[in-house]
Amino acid sequence: MEQTVTIDANGSLTLPNEYRKILGLLAGDKITVQLKGNKLVLLSPHDPVKIVQTLVRKYIPAERSLADELIAERRREAASE
Repeated sequence: MEQTVTIDANGSLTLPNEYRKILGLLAGDKITVQLKGNKLVLLSPHDPVKIVQTLVRKYIPAERSLADELIAERRREAASE
């Protein structure tokens, strides 16, 4: 995911709404900002597992459970050993 944002005269920028939703960010939340080489990294204070789940959920039908599929696959593998 990539979007271009503009830095205003005060040095502020607005995170795209979609990014705020995915990260669970609300007005007043504090994020960690890191400078890594020539990259600015913004870290959400929220659970990274939930963030990834939100990103992946867009591509997986709601009625499908990847956890259940993984468990079933592991059971099949164990049974064949």
